[in-house]
Amino acid sequence: MKIIAFAGSNSYKSINHKLIQYVVRKITDVEIEILRLTEFNIPMYGIDLEKEGFSNGVIDLHDKIQEAYGVIISVAEHNGNITAFFKSIIDWLSRFNRTFLDGKKILLIST
Repeated sequence: MKIIAFAGSNSYKSINHKLIQYVVRKITDVEIEILRLTEFNIPMYGIDLEKEGFSNGVIDLHDKIQEAYGVIISVAEHNGNITAFFKSIIDWLSRFNRTFLDGKKILLIST
């Protein structure tokens, strides 16, 4: 069983990424891969960009989610909402495959 974990932040010093690292250290007997969403090189979502096709970053992140049994997400917030960065990632993934989270076990946390 494999789980992926990531923070919905593009901050290099993200406290939500630190929370992911802390939580992952507490989980045993499961393969867990911590991802940095900034490493996927996914542009800000836009319909014009979508018409050009999906970036390798979107496809690679989608595939990692599909291969995983579960996903741990630590959601950053800006002004009471998810970050524009994370919203854009979700927009890309849901446009690529609207049901990209179907059947996944999800642990949603935040600092």
